[in-house]
Amino acid sequence: MALVLAAAFAAQVPAQTPTQAPAGLALASYVSVSVNGGKLPSTDIATDPHGTRYLVEFDELVLAIRARNEFRASLRYRQSLAEKGAAIRREPIQSMTVYGRYEVRGNALRFVPDPKRGGKGIEILDGTFTGNRIEVPFWYRNGQVSRRAQVVLRRDPSRF
Repeated sequence: MALVLAAAFAAQVPAQTPTQAPAGLALASYVSVSVNGGKLPSTDIATDPHGTRYLVEFDELVLAIRARNEFRASLRYRQSLAEKGAAIRREPIQSMTVYGRYEVRGNALRFVPDPKRGGKGIEILDGTFTGNRIEVPFWYRNGQVSRRAQVVLRRDPSRF
């Protein structure tokens, strides 16, 4: 079962010159440090009207900001479910990698996934950056329940 992500939409953000990093945004890797203010891994359990329980566990997100306004996002997560009355079995960690382009205006970021490179079904994500920190709100579906989450990423020179 694939993790479903959607976006909170913002105003159109024009792209910077494709051969240089935008002012203040380093070409580097950024690693998730929290989801909704909590440490990782972050767990969410939802129950549908039939009693089926859905568990999503966000393990890690690594976002590489690259030259020519390109990005690579690698997400590690776990998704499990249990019928009413049954124990939730802990499924193996899954991973998903998405490539695309990013746009910048001031400290606002817009990530536009490439549907041909892992971004099929993923919508545009808008976020912000300050110094060595990027924040991106996103929507995800846990069973029949949609939730909004806020991920905070910090620059990590030891990655990628």
